[in-house]
Amino acid sequence: MPVPDHRPFAFPFDTRVHSEVFERLAWLRENEPATRVVIASGHEVWLVTRYEDVRRVLRDRRFSVTANTAPDAPRLFTTPFPPDVSLLRDTEPPDHARLRRLVMPEFRARQVQRSLPLIQSITDGLLGDMAETGPPADLVADFARPLPMAVICVWLGVPVEDSDLILALVDRMNGQGPLERITAAQREMSDYLATLTDSRRAAPGDDLFSALVTAHDERGALSDAELTGMGVSLLFAGHTVVTSALAAALRTLLHRPTDLAGLRDDPALVQSAVEELLRYHLVLRDGQIRVATEDVDLAGVTVRAGESVVASLNSANHDPDAFADPELLDLGRDPNPHVAFGHGIHRCLASHLARAELRIGLTSLLSRFPGLRPADPEASADWKEHRRLQSLAALPVTW
Repeated sequence: MPVPDHRPFAFPFDTRVHSEVFERLAWLRENEPATRVVIASGHEVWLVTRYEDVRRVLRDRRFSVTANTAPDAPRLFTTPFPPDVSLLRDTEPPDHARLRRLVMPEFRARQVQRSLPLIQSITDGLLGDMAETGPPADLVADFARPLPMAVICVWLGVPVEDSDLILALVDRMNGQGPLERITAAQREMSDYLATLTDSRRAAPGDDLFSALVTAHDERGALSDAELTGMGVSLLFAGHTVVTSALAAALRTLLHRPTDLAGLRDDPALVQSAVEELLRYHLVLRDGQIRVATEDVDLAGVTVRAGESVVASLNSANHDPDAFADPELLDLGRDPNPHVAFGHGIHRCLASHLARAELRIGLTSLLSRFPGLRPADPEASADWKEHRRLQSLAALPVTW
């Protein structure tokens, strides 16, 4: 039986094996599209797995994100940020719309298009360093981690020399270490952003964080907690998911020589390939959580007011009612209405930037190193100890 025979069971599942995860999700879609599970905070909640039900939860205003901020609320992560940090993901209209308007112009497709030379330059620099050092290389440490971090640092106006510090803090906040270690990293990140705020206040630059500081100081457009929370949100959105998605995509392609060669030989395929790789992979292992503000009939059950629901993005992206042959990786799949970036008003605001980094990263790497291959084809995946993220710790390659 692909799911535990006791109810409720722990979610996310106790495996990181792609096929096992999706076998269990497929069983739930077919047999229990709404089922009870226990999440990281120890609370029992509903899990929904069908594509249309997932989209409904994420767009229906009767399912709220703000209730998740209560001290005793069910959470997919064990350690919430302190009250003086207000994250964008935890706001509802009209506050959500107000905050999103402050940054959305910078993340629209047209603005990202103007930044393609910057992304290409950073990518070329990293590949040049790899070539100079020579094989073997670790595509996580040498490429998938530094690329999105360098891009978001320039975007926000964060000194590039601070990127290693930020990466270390994010790792600690995402990790499964002791509570004290996680909360200390959160406080250190907040203190760092407070120092950055003072720096941008004294010497504004042509960057997004300077614009946010000005909006805070001169227009009162966001509070102190919202300013810090916006910095945290953008640092997370700007690199964490891209790193995990890029590393996963590269590992998959390296173990599928035909797909790798097809993408290398036909770079025009990269746009649909990126969408398919985003759909296909596990990145966020659990999903997104909402709280019902009134009784709602969903997937054959009644979710009572005050009950929480986890919408499984991974399961939605493998639902055969939405995708033909969902377990087939088809780099030319079209259309591809996946929900890897979420759905509704809380859809990831950095999705256009993430797509651009993935497209440029994949095509540039394969062009620069046409003989790229795993250093050890038989080696199993080395996963980081992140509870929520499916994130590779290393990806050794040669060429």
